[in-house]
Amino acid sequence: MSLVSGISFLIALGILISWFRGNTDLLSPGKVFAFVWAFAIGLTDFKFSGLQHQWSLEVWMHIIIGPLALIIGTTLIYTFNLNREVWTNNLLRSERKIYGVDNERLYRAISVLFFLFLFAYIAIVIKAGTIPILSSQPSKVRANFNMFGIGLFIHNVVLIVFFTFIYFIYEKENKLKRRILAGYAIASFLLYAVTLQRYQLFLTIVMVFILLYYTTFRIKTRTVFIVLSVIIIFFLIVSSVRAGELVIFVLYKFSKMKFSPQYAIFTEPYMYVAMNLENYARTIEKLENFTYGFYTFDFLSAISGLKHWLIDYFALEETPFLISDYNTYSAFMTFYRDFGLLGIFFIPLLGGLSIGSLYYSFKAQPSLMKLTFYGFFLFGLIFSFFNSPFGFLWYIYNLTAIFLAFKYINTPSSKT
Repeated sequence: MSLVSGISFLIALGILISWFRGNTDLLSPGKVFAFVWAFAIGLTDFKFSGLQHQWSLEVWMHIIIGPLALIIGTTLIYTFNLNREVWTNNLLRSERKIYGVDNERLYRAISVLFFLFLFAYIAIVIKAGTIPILSSQPSKVRANFNMFGIGLFIHNVVLIVFFTFIYFIYEKENKLKRRILAGYAIASFLLYAVTLQRYQLFLTIVMVFILLYYTTFRIKTRTVFIVLSVIIIFFLIVSSVRAGELVIFVLYKFSKMKFSPQYAIFTEPYMYVAMNLENYARTIEKLENFTYGFYTFDFLSAISGLKHWLIDYFALEETPFLISDYNTYSAFMTFYRDFGLLGIFFIPLLGGLSIGSLYYSFKAQPSLMKLTFYGFFLFGLIFSFFNSPFGFLWYIYNLTAIFLAFKYINTPSSKT
């Protein structure tokens, strides 16, 4: 084990131990983010793949700046709120009536979201001619399983499941509507799962976990590890379905893994973590021209329909300097390719200040809307080792849908 891996895992272990202390909030943004990045850096520096390379001091400094800036931002907000009165988690869970929701309107909102999802799903299936799990070329069909405009509605799966859980928490009497909404949630989750896309399903699981953590007594510290185990197992199952045993072994050989072939199934999970940082490190070494906000504000070009035209016109490379077929870079790559060193310091710093402020706003004046927005932003931090969802059109669409939904379902006396 290298010195970097040792230090990184010690940091992650320290945070892990702190979570077992009484009255500790498992989902405080600074700790969650620091744990994820300490673990990711420690794992990457094992260099289990022959495709990985050693990083120069300059590259290391660039890679550390982004996470450090975000942690500085959350720490500043923490110090500003040291003496602020906030709700404890136990109080949030026991006083759920503070979240005023009109259950009938919530039922209608979920129904609308589901039928929009179903409409978009059917349209995309007709366009694609099949669904990825039934195709002889699942990877190709999966990549093209979308449609401009109405394709956004298949991302409703997150909101359908999430709002259904809210309904179940607050409506205990209407058994028929509970069954109908359960059917909507299960159907949308399974229909999305057979597209072999994982990202939205991870977001769904994380959002439901955050909701249950802050509104019920069902989530304990040990439950966190159970949920993580389920996510990991799900990841491995979907990976094996997408690839197959032979392809997994080919991937193992192609990735030049240094551990035994009997552990080949762990190749993809390891490479999905490690190659993000490796690709990012290689880009730091070689990037000469910047794109000044094009990728940070991706949704603007996407919603206007100009995205692909601009990419072709300026001859932009979507995935520059790849080492292998793993084509993700970590969230900070987006800011670096747009604004360089300034981007990976000031944007994460602003992000840390923003999510820290939202967290304390929720804890001081709780509302379901704040909880939901916080969950979306926290998910972005958790998966920041993989990519940045914050500028994607589907992400902005979901945030907009959340805002409109809560404006509709909140009771007049509820806080927003």
